[in-house]
Amino acid sequence: MLKHFLLGALLLVVPACASKSSQTDTLPAPPGKVLIIGDSIALGLGAMGPDTSCPLTPEFNTLRHSFGVQVADELRVGYEMFAWPGIGLVRNYGTDQTNTMSNRLSRPDEIKRLEAAKPVQLVLVNLGTHDFFENDPSETFEPAMEDLLTMLSTRYPDATIYALTGPMLHGLDDALHDKAVREAIDAVNAANGTQVRYLALDGGDEAVAHGCQWHPSVPAHDRMTQMILEDMKARK
Repeated sequence: MLKHFLLGALLLVVPACASKSSQTDTLPAPPGKVLIIGDSIALGLGAMGPDTSCPLTPEFNTLRHSFGVQVADELRVGYEMFAWPGIGLVRNYGTDQTNTMSNRLSRPDEIKRLEAAKPVQLVLVNLGTHDFFENDPSETFEPAMEDLLTMLSTRYPDATIYALTGPMLHGLDDALHDKAVREAIDAVNAANGTQVRYLALDGGDEAVAHGCQWHPSVPAHDRMTQMILEDMKARK
């Protein structure tokens, strides 16, 4: 599924432009950006690919159509992206395990960027695809996810925070990831009185859900965007 994965670190911070949609008429609209924390899915890698066999090369990538950026556009706010291809929370894809998200977000330069992102109204965390692909790191993943969600809820106390799963894992990998994220959310909310939200994303129609190397396609990102917006409206 993840063959030929692009491993070079890529960090994108791009201001979002205004959306023409009227979705925000029924959405909460406090001031602040959308903070997106994830991997290649968040970056829209491979989303424009014609099928699953194409390589993860720039012509098939589209940050603009990625789910987090689309959500920011619908809210008519800017966004900050903390995402790298191949990254996991505690276990990256491949052999380099020195630059996990847990490691990166503890560095002074990234802490400074997290602080500079304020004000933040919405946080979207989608991590674990690489951690759980043919692997079960639950013992270290769960406490690391608890630490991440606690840090985010402390730093952005007025923000709505989502811990997302999907859409690239399947079967046992997906079940283990889902369980770990749910248990981390429950632990953080119980300990801190927070209301971190869980949402399992899927790519919708399998006939059009996959781009290069099984990454979510543009229609899949559209589907994930709508799932997040609909959940926000339902809980407002």
